[in-house]
This record gives sequence, C-alpha cells and structure tokens, in this order.
Amino acid sequence: MSNEEYAVLVNKAIENAPNWLKADVEMIVKDANSNNRISYVISELYKRYTFNFTHLFAAMNQNSEWTITSRERLNFIDNNIDLIQFMIKRVQL
Repeated sequence: MSNEEYAVLVNKAIENAPNWLKADVEMIVKDANSNNRISYVISELYKRYTFNFTHLFAAMNQNSEWTITSRERLNFIDNNIDLIQFMIKRVQL
C-alpha cells in the first residue's frame, strides 16, 4: 500500500467517525495547552464516559439509556485508538 492510498484510508476513516468523537477530541485538544499526547486524550475521554454523576442521575430517573450509550462509546474508543491518534494530529494542524 502506498502512502497516498494510506492517506486516503485515514481521511475516509476520520470522515466516517462518529460526530460525538470528533467533537470530544477537538474540544479536549483545544482545551489542553500543550499536553496533546494520545494517553492524555484517551484518559479524558474515559473520564467523560466512565461511571460519574450522569450515571447516577439517569439511574434515579430509572433511565438506562446513558449507561448503554457510555458503554458503547467506551467500546468504540477502545477499538479505535489509532483513529483517535490521527484525529489528534489533524486537529493540531
């Protein structure tokens, strides 16, 4: 695979990434002063979707939608770390 083909695949993957991930990565990278390493961005994404007050409020209202959504998003983050790294590079440019 040539570099051009690789670049096309990366661009298509980023274009087809979920909007919530694009928005979250962009906000995290812009808020972080110079700490834009992949480990920092992944830890911030985990902080957003692991157990927190949003889960408690959803449980008090007997609504399991947020729990399901956060689980799906954490699974997507785990399976697409390379994609997130490319997204970070694109936001920094």
